[in-house]
Amino acid sequence: MQDNREQPSLEMEPDNPLWRFALAFWKYPGIESTCLALQGKGWSVTRILGACWLTISGQKYIGNESDTVTEWRAHVTGALRSARQFIPRNNPETDNLRASIAKNELEAERIELALSYQSLANSQQESAGMHESEQLARTNLEAAAPETVMDMETGQLLSALTRGLLAFAAEDQGT
Repeated sequence: MQDNREQPSLEMEPDNPLWRFALAFWKYPGIESTCLALQGKGWSVTRILGACWLTISGQKYIGNESDTVTEWRAHVTGALRSARQFIPRNNPETDNLRASIAKNELEAERIELALSYQSLANSQQESAGMHESEQLARTNLEAAAPETVMDMETGQLLSALTRGLLAFAAEDQGT
């Protein structure tokens, strides 16, 4: 049987500006928990991080991503996450397996971000023009949303993420 799926490019750049941004931003106070809360509501952390990175870069996120990124998330990253979440925590019989899957899940996320970076770098992104940083951040995050109508909790999470992104950017620029 022949596999006709598009395969990830072997020329992707795992250590890229999006990955470096993601590592630093993830450590910023409140960002990890906010992103994970949004992930729990069906959001893609990769799309969130891509939208935030484009905001810092002064570009508008138009919300499209390559099929390669979407398929990788569905078939690899998502599958590993589901497997890890299925395995009970603090069970001596399965702790090593859960930890191993968690390590592989992180590697899958790194590859997903590399594929996303490749997709974002190869697609024409719109310049933000005269958007203020806060408005651009909110616009970009809304473009990353899996839904168009958001509940109040999601709106509060987006506001927290926007505040965190703007504070991170201000500190990163030394202002």
